[in-house]
Amino acid sequence: MSNEKKFNYDQTAEVLNISRHTLKTWYLWEARQLKEGSITERYLPRPHIEPNKRGNPRYFTTEDIKALKKYHSTIVVGRKGKYGRFSNPNHKEVNVDGCSDRNET
Repeated sequence: MSNEKKFNYDQTAEVLNISRHTLKTWYLWEARQLKEGSITERYLPRPHIEPNKRGNPRYFTTEDIKALKKYHSTIVVGRKGKYGRFSNPNHKEVNVDGCSDRNET
């Protein structure tokens, strides 16, 4: 594994043609689902950690990137997609009464 190419978060996002924020959102979404119990096992590859380097940098291997590409191809993108409410700054939550949860002035 030491000869395998390593990609940090920025490089991984660039290869996937997404933003670093989107990549982090995927992992936050997965962690939330695990915590809530809606899934029982991880579906995204875990980033590898180099504990002997300053800051414990995380990186992905080419196999991890292949798995992330496969995941990226299966999700619906855009404001109506799985992550739309997180990535769309104009998204408004609507409660059961039909009123917006945000204070509109």
